[in-house]
Amino acid sequence: MKKISFLLVLILLINAKPVVNGMESEEMIELANFTLSNGTPIENWQVTMKESITIKQAEKHLAEMKNGSFVTRSEDENTIKYLLREDKQYEEIQITHMVVIPKDKAIKAEIIAVIEGTKWNEQIEESYLSIKHEIMDKYLTETSKTFACLTTDFSGIIKSDVLIKEIKNYYNLQHIKTQFDTLENSTHKKIVYGYTDLWKESFIIDGTPMNLQLAVATNEKEELKYTIGTPILIHEY
Repeated sequence: MKKISFLLVLILLINAKPVVNGMESEEMIELANFTLSNGTPIENWQVTMKESITIKQAEKHLAEMKNGSFVTRSEDENTIKYLLREDKQYEEIQITHMVVIPKDKAIKAEIIAVIEGTKWNEQIEESYLSIKHEIMDKYLTETSKTFACLTTDFSGIIKSDVLIKEIKNYYNLQHIKTQFDTLENSTHKKIVYGYTDLWKESFIIDGTPMNLQLAVATNEKEELKYTIGTPILIHEY
């Protein structure tokens, strides 16, 4: 399933075209509010922001970040990657930065910021917004892309069909497509795609806008968990 998920995401990114539409709201907050409103425990959440920049800009940001972060460096035949973790501590929130500098000077560099945690409440929401705005002000521009997702645990989750109906109603979901998993011994039951006008980010896939992806899974006790993200899920689930 992981290979299928990776290939699916890769195909979506290659064929997709970003568009802006509808009313904008904060992605992670909407995902968390929906989940908590259904009494469903959150296992983890993550917001990834990324942007292509010039190598000169990447080197400038890297120098600024090194002043207050723990840095690790890795290298392959194509790129040099710097992973930075901020020394500044935030309760229940972890911040990671990555600067990817290509060895081919004709290719653009990339800066990536990841904000993540395992709990969500009003105080964490306030800290999250403050951190996100600070990152945008320091390192990113309006052309950056944001990917938000959260995963629940297996306890206390309503039935799959009821959950999907709730998601459709809450997000006013349109253009819904469902992919069923037929792999033997896979824990995943289905993957659902759709479009909501709550968020500005979306992708055109075969002429249809999409910006919400839901993966539903079961464990050995047939208990459900789900991973929901926008505009698509970019990590394994």
